[in-house]
Amino acid sequence: MILAVLAGVALAGVLTWQLQKNRALESGAEAAQPSIKKKRDVAPKPVQPASPEPKPDISGEPVATANLPSSYQILKDLETDSETEPGSSVEKLEALLARDATDEAAAIACRFIFNKAGDRQALPDYALQELYASQRNPDVRRVIAQVVSQRGDDALLKDQIAGAQATLKSSAPRDRLDALNHLGKIHSVQAVDAIAPSLQDSDSTVRVAALFALRDSGNEQHIYLAEPLTRDPDPSVSTLAANVTSALKNLSSSAHTRYSRADIEAELPPIANP
Repeated sequence: MILAVLAGVALAGVLTWQLQKNRALESGAEAAQPSIKKKRDVAPKPVQPASPEPKPDISGEPVATANLPSSYQILKDLETDSETEPGSSVEKLEALLARDATDEAAAIACRFIFNKAGDRQALPDYALQELYASQRNPDVRRVIAQVVSQRGDDALLKDQIAGAQATLKSSAPRDRLDALNHLGKIHSVQAVDAIAPSLQDSDSTVRVAALFALRDSGNEQHIYLAEPLTRDPDPSVSTLAANVTSALKNLSSSAHTRYSRADIEAELPPIANP
């Protein structure tokens, strides 16, 4: 009997100890769960691969200007002669103006043509005439005509004047203003006959433009064209006519009959990206 009681007590003790051990293990596992979760929460993010270096743009789209040569550098390259490549300046000029040239390319070309006006070897007449025929840019065409005229051939200059004269017949004042502006930039007495009829235009703004063109193209022999407009009912016309009359009086009869470098350079389009 006593042995049975002792065996029961011993068994109860073993069961109690085992229960306490199990509870301890469960508590430890629960305590470890936040730590494991925390470690998972702060696990390092995957490293993103570095962006590849941008490839050079060969699609013809604009690229950063920092990578482009300046306009004056392009001009310098045009003017650099090469003994191994005769006529290379002409070829580079044609490449610059290929297809639809930008205004900046046209400005560079105009400056180059002006700089080479006295160098027939680097820029032959035939090359200028071919370039004139292939170009649509009005500044390039005008400068070529002026340079060729300075060399003694007025054919392209007369073509320029005839084209503007045809535009003066337009019913749109804006067209007539553009034509007169172009004639004034030519700086030649040969344009005076084309300008003169516009001094009587019904639009006062056109008469003003005609007076400016006459001032830039004529000389003392053309005072009689401006003087009547000093009595124009529009004060903007009459005031300008008086100034133009005074300016023409100071120009000898030989003024604007032959091109000087200053006449051509005065109307060169500006280079915007030096």
